[in-house]
Amino acid sequence: MSLTRYEFELLAYIEKYGGKDYSIREISDNLCISGTEISRCIEKLRGNGCLDVKKADISLTQAGLDALEPYRVKRAIILAAGFGSRMMPATADRPKPMVTVRGVRILDTLLDALVSAGITDITVVGGYCYDKLSELLEKYPFLKLIENREYDKTNNISSAMLSLDQLHGGCYFCEADLFITNPDVIRKYQYASNILGSYSMETDDWSFKMADGYLADYKKGNTYCYNYYGISYWTPEDCEKLRRDFARVFHDFEDGKNYFWEFIPFVLLKENYRVEIRPCMKQDIMEIDNYFELQQLDPGYKENDS
Repeated sequence: MSLTRYEFELLAYIEKYGGKDYSIREISDNLCISGTEISRCIEKLRGNGCLDVKKADISLTQAGLDALEPYRVKRAIILAAGFGSRMMPATADRPKPMVTVRGVRILDTLLDALVSAGITDITVVGGYCYDKLSELLEKYPFLKLIENREYDKTNNISSAMLSLDQLHGGCYFCEADLFITNPDVIRKYQYASNILGSYSMETDDWSFKMADGYLADYKKGNTYCYNYYGISYWTPEDCEKLRRDFARVFHDFEDGKNYFWEFIPFVLLKENYRVEIRPCMKQDIMEIDNYFELQQLDPGYKENDS
C-alpha cells in the first residue's frame, strides 16, 4: 500500500520508538503535524491493520512494517577522495575521513550511523591515500571501495561518476569528512529527496533557503538560511535523474569535470529536482575545517606538536 506523507511520518515514528502509551500531543509536537491530522491517521492506519491501538497504547503491526518497507533505505554512497590540505599535518599519510578525533575515525561516525539504521550496502569512493581506506574493512567488511585516480585533477563530480552503478533504488549520498555526533541524522526510512541543514541567521559558508517547501538559493554566504551539510537522500526516481545529469554534465558541459556534485541538482539543473531540507541542529554534526579546529577538539594533537 502507498502511504501519504503524514501516514508515513507516523508509522516511521512508532517504528523508531516502539509500542507504548503515546499522547496525541506528544506525537503532534515531535512530528510538527496537527493533532487533528495525527488522530485521523491513527484511525485510518488502525482500520487497515497497520497500527494496533489499545486505549492510548499504540504499536506497529506486521502490516505496518510491510507498508514502511518500500521507504526503507538500503544503500549509501560516500565520497572520500579529497586531500584535506587544511588538516595537515594530520592528513600527511591518510585522507581526512581517516583522521581520528579523540580516538575515533571521522568516517566511522557516519558508517556507524548507517549501520545502526540497517544500511550495509555502502560504497566508499576514495582517492588521496586510497590504500588507507582498506583499514576500514576490518570493522566494516561489507564495504565496497572504489579508487578515483583522477581525484587531484577534477572536482568531486568525478567521484560521483565512479559511483553511478550504485546510485539507484533510493540512496544516501554523503560526504565523508563530517564527524557525526547524533546518529539519528541517518534515518532508516525516507519519503522524499532531502538534504540536512541547520538554521542560521547569517553565515559565510555554503547554504540554502527554503522556497515553497523546497531547497532554493544555494550559494556561499547567506542570511536567514540553512547551512549545507553533505548528507543527502535521493528517491529512486531522483537517483535515475542524478545518474543521467551527472553523466551529461561530466561529458558534455564545458569545464564539466570541475563541478562539485551538489552544484548540479541545486543550481545547474535545479529545475529537475524538488529537494526538501531536513533540519538538524548544529551540534548534531561537527565540521572540522582545519588543523587548528582539530587541536581544539582533540588536545592530543597539541601534545604531538609540542
